[in-house]
Amino acid sequence: MERRRFITIAGGAGVGILLPYTFYRYLEAGMGLSRVGVKDYLNDGPQAALRAITPTGDFYLTSSRGEPSVDASKWSLRVDGLVEQPLQFRLDEIRRLPPYDTILTLECISNPVAGKYIGNASWRGTLLKPLLEKARPKPQAVYAVLHGADGYTTGHPVPQLLGDKNFLAYEMNGEPLNRLHGFPLRIFIPGKYGMKLPKWLTRIEFVNREFLGYWETQGWSNACDRQTQSVIDDPPDRARISGKNFVITGYAIADAAGISKVEISTDGGRAWQEAPIFSNPNPSQVWAFWKYVWVDPPKGKHTVKVRATDGRGRLQTAARSAEWPDGATGYHSVTIEVG
Repeated sequence: MERRRFITIAGGAGVGILLPYTFYRYLEAGMGLSRVGVKDYLNDGPQAALRAITPTGDFYLTSSRGEPSVDASKWSLRVDGLVEQPLQFRLDEIRRLPPYDTILTLECISNPVAGKYIGNASWRGTLLKPLLEKARPKPQAVYAVLHGADGYTTGHPVPQLLGDKNFLAYEMNGEPLNRLHGFPLRIFIPGKYGMKLPKWLTRIEFVNREFLGYWETQGWSNACDRQTQSVIDDPPDRARISGKNFVITGYAIADAAGISKVEISTDGGRAWQEAPIFSNPNPSQVWAFWKYVWVDPPKGKHTVKVRATDGRGRLQTAARSAEWPDGATGYHSVTIEVG
């Protein structure tokens, strides 16, 4: 199923150019989460955000050029370009490297505010930095180009690629990566949108210049740092509620800085109260879960909004923007009727 929308950007001479707005090809299967179900994990306490694992079959799927079927017996990962020691690894050699297990929340850059193109999974692989250090990038190497078996490319500055938490993954939720999720190998850099993290990884090439990949050359963000977002997961929009004390739950996520605070407004944004975060076990990699007890809500319709502050103390922007070019922004809100 092809889902591509386009916008016209007026140039200086009044000529419009077409740029992809929601750029990925969304597959009919695994279309993503309509709700995370934060309320289901209230009894799990501080570990709740880690236990909210998205089943592989429900994890969102995107691709730009189809999903290649890679023959593992013929596949290899090359590390070359401006390096002292070019390297090549077969899959069995990658799997023999020291294992690294972690949980990471992944989001598509074309995810709208409170959209469903986000998921949280358990990953197994190996840390990237020790592997790259064996190749010894040359001093003139300033960028690394990542190549996928589907022909997709993107790039990262070398210091960024050498981050301590970056890793290569060959398992997802306890099983080998399947074809749709990047078999045999994919890369992760915490805090980045999925656009910068190619599946079906085949090559890491060090170069002496900035590199812009396919989507970056069409105006999408080259940095691709995830925007700070907070979402009301329950109750849904247009819900009817009743009772003396009502629990509102949701999640928040940012770039590698993580989330430090969440606030909620039950009067359309005029006044704000802190919504306690009850699970934030790995702020640089995993969504944070929050809850707010609305005491004795008055009858009638209410607009409930949420906002978050990241780990640097920066408040989420209220300005609404679409996904192109840097990821969607704006406060999430729902309308609730108290009976």
